[in-house]
Amino acid sequence: MLRIALLVALALGVLIAYVASLNSGRVSLALGSNWTVDAPLAALLVGALLAGAALAFLLSALREISRSYQDFQLAQRARRAETLSETYHRGVDAQLAGRTAPALEAYEAVLRREPGHADATARLGELARQRGDNQAALTHDLQALRAGDRPETLLAVADDYRRLGRPDDAVATYRRVLELDHAHLTALRRLREVAAERGRWDDALEAQERLARLVPRDARAAEEGWLAAIHYELGRALLTGGSHAAAIGRFKDAIRVQPDFLPAILALGDTYLGSGDAREAAKVWERALEIEPAPALLSRLEQLHRGEGHPARMIAVHQDAAKRHPENLAVAFGLGRVYFELAMLDEAAEQFEKIEVRAPGLPVIHAFLGAVFERRGQAPEAFEEYRRALGFTETMDWPHHCSGCASSHPAWVDRCPTCRRWNSSRP
Repeated sequence: MLRIALLVALALGVLIAYVASLNSGRVSLALGSNWTVDAPLAALLVGALLAGAALAFLLSALREISRSYQDFQLAQRARRAETLSETYHRGVDAQLAGRTAPALEAYEAVLRREPGHADATARLGELARQRGDNQAALTHDLQALRAGDRPETLLAVADDYRRLGRPDDAVATYRRVLELDHAHLTALRRLREVAAERGRWDDALEAQERLARLVPRDARAAEEGWLAAIHYELGRALLTGGSHAAAIGRFKDAIRVQPDFLPAILALGDTYLGSGDAREAAKVWERALEIEPAPALLSRLEQLHRGEGHPARMIAVHQDAAKRHPENLAVAFGLGRVYFELAMLDEAAEQFEKIEVRAPGLPVIHAFLGAVFERRGQAPEAFEEYRRALGFTETMDWPHHCSGCASSHPAWVDRCPTCRRWNSSRP
């Protein structure tokens, strides 16, 4: 562009010089009050042209220099950003490879050159969490938030608050995440968990109902389990407060969500029984037996019929369950125990011996066999069975385990003390 302008100016100069040669007149030019110059018209025209051309050239040169300087600055920034990116990703690679020290060094190098680098700050928070320094993790994550309220950074801050025992701050931060993303499943789950840990079941229910609506179909079963558990805990709280009718409604809500939710089934029957409605309690437990022959259900029905003085019903309930589930050793054990408690020693011995063949390592079976032989007056056989029982304690229940974490329980529990899952205790 500059070259074209110069060529045009030169052509104009030649044209004007040619015209001036044809006109030899002179012009008197006053440069001051007492200073007058008499110059040829051609010289004046050529001088003006050259001055204009020089000014145009100067302005074009300045513009080109300015543009070149801007391009240089952009190139410098790009090279600097590229170097920061390389350093940051070197840190990420080291962190993923388990090399903490090089990762820490790389992230700190990035922050020395760009203190507001949010990703590097967040990565330092991750490293702090890995070494168990939750306070340092919170500090780094709060610094990362200065770059803006990103959901993943807010979630990390909320988790830091939770680990540091600051549940109110954690809840407030989870809610900030949900303000940015109303369907953030992780934030809803964490909000539910914090509410459950604090026993705030109404808050847990609000979060869980939103979750149940948002999760995909293949994840709905787990969320329905949580929803049933929250209704169950709300029912327990109402029962403690003396609101039996409201508690019954909550237990029914739990069973409606998850028909095999055993804690609510047992609690519903217990509540009916406590209110004097033994018949309704029996109906609840008998319907549940059709779904699963849980030892705790059989035990409840056994106690109910024993209290009413109906030993035949005690036997019938266990015999029916044993027929429908012949592979279930816990049910078979329950039948043998009923025989023993009703002094039907021959039947009890036969039942326990059958179980002992299939499960020889259970101390409770040998303990009951020992008790049967003792009542028969067969002391040597009784002593041998008691010796084999070894770890037999005061409990006469069938051992259970958690279907979630596989931890063992001496008897059925509504919630696993290890992993804190509800309705996971199985014989």
